[in-house]
Amino acid sequence: MNLDRRRLLGLTGATAAASMAALAGCTSADDGDDDGNGADDSDENGDTDENGDNGEPESEDASESTTHPTYERWLASDDEDELLFSYIDWAGLEAFEDDEDEPMPDDDHTDAEDPMIQLPMLGLFVGAMSAGFAIPGTGLDRIVDMEDDLAAADAETTLNELLVVNETVLFLGDVATDEVVDALTETSDDPYAAGTTFGHVEDVGDFELYESESDDDGFGDPSDQAVAVGPDAILLASDSETADGIDHVRSVLETEAGDRERATDERDEFDWTLETAGEGHVVLGIYGGEEDIDDVEEANTIVSSLTFDADGSAEGDFAATFETIDDETETELETELGATADDRSLEVEDGRVTAQASWDADNEALE
Repeated sequence: MNLDRRRLLGLTGATAAASMAALAGCTSADDGDDDGNGADDSDENGDTDENGDNGEPESEDASESTTHPTYERWLASDDEDELLFSYIDWAGLEAFEDDEDEPMPDDDHTDAEDPMIQLPMLGLFVGAMSAGFAIPGTGLDRIVDMEDDLAAADAETTLNELLVVNETVLFLGDVATDEVVDALTETSDDPYAAGTTFGHVEDVGDFELYESESDDDGFGDPSDQAVAVGPDAILLASDSETADGIDHVRSVLETEAGDRERATDERDEFDWTLETAGEGHVVLGIYGGEEDIDDVEEANTIVSSLTFDADGSAEGDFAATFETIDDETETELETELGATADDRSLEVEDGRVTAQASWDADNEALE
């Protein structure tokens, strides 16, 4: 498989419908606290090594925990006690870029009935779509270029990672704050450049918080966005049914600063699932909500990730917690998780599920 971002996004689009069927909503509203411990030494279809370091750069501001991915410091539930996050290691995927113009994958090869592929690919879809809708009209299209290295070639800012935390989109990297602030606050002289300008509201730690000044984004649509700019991240959010965009952004900033409880501190089961399966090029995590995930029924918390190798192969990690797991659910988990993989290990114990899987480069589930 030619692992460039264009093909991955094509694969994501082809699997999005299947993933949305697998992800009917979020997860069961029951916390499902338990004291059981999952393991990864049980081999069902063959031994699969645990994922190692996926090449993410170490952050000086990372969480004190060395067992969590660096993006953990941004993760918090919303006011409804729910969390949906997606993470994309954009720079890591860039390493697989080449100049070959290979055809996009077709539906026959990407309709994989395997949550260990569907869920991370849904995370890629959520991240790309959320970012794609957040940027237009803000002036940040001078800085962010999702068709290239995430940051525009002529920008001083470099961006390496994309993270979505509920309603907030985060671009992570080395941010030239003056450059971003100018893009937000300066009115373009180009009569064909639609957009709004942003006014400074307050500072939150090392971040400057801005809110749109116009009710029109220049395209005839309402402009209700908030943007925060700091040395290592740009955050964007719009108003939702439950909160203003500025409140969405502020809650994430307060979480990163340690002024608000992080998701890993709030829920022990999420702490375990993120530690178990949160490292990868593409990650999806969920807890809370009122509906279930088909094929992973009654799960309280899920984290699922994929890591790609230069030879076109891939490894996946999956962790989930349940209040209880009956025989029918266990059979479904054993049937579905890693069903397309060449090797898989799976363990179900004390309400916790762990799975590791690997796919060879010529596996049709990746084509």
